[in-house]
Amino acid sequence: MDYEQECSQNRMMLGRCKKFYNAVSVFYLVTYGLSIFTSAYFMILALFDLIYVMLIFLNAAILVTGFIGAYKKNDIFPVAASALAIIDLFYSRFAVLFTPVVIILSVLTIIVNKKYKWLTQQDGFPYFNTRFRDQELDSVQWNIKDPYQQNYEEIKKKDNNNGHMDEL
Repeated sequence: MDYEQECSQNRMMLGRCKKFYNAVSVFYLVTYGLSIFTSAYFMILALFDLIYVMLIFLNAAILVTGFIGAYKKNDIFPVAASALAIIDLFYSRFAVLFTPVVIILSVLTIIVNKKYKWLTQQDGFPYFNTRFRDQELDSVQWNIKDPYQQNYEEIKKKDNNNGHMDEL
């Protein structure tokens, strides 16, 4: 496989990773944002019951760890989000719907993180464009001077150091 095809495949894979991270982030923001809002609403209706306060903090922790797991591309945060979602199962009816989804997204996030880390080690990251590689090669080539250019610069340097005497 030549370099252009490899760049094209890596660019497509990077695009899929970014789409996945965006979808996961939106999922956490929408679902657990809604959960925090409903918990706050029911907490006010129940005259500040402590179970709802705990649900607010637990759902906020799930939202933050899940979002940071997709944003920072670190594997510990999706695991923490799924562990917190399992703890949330004991306190919320809402969690029964979304805990399996959070666990599946955590596993998928870890897989996508591995792909992303592999892509960061590939040549051409983050653009995967052959023009950038050609520009780097050209800049390296321009810094290398041929022997004639070196000789010309030495002669010019000697002429400038001798100094010319002006006639009076």
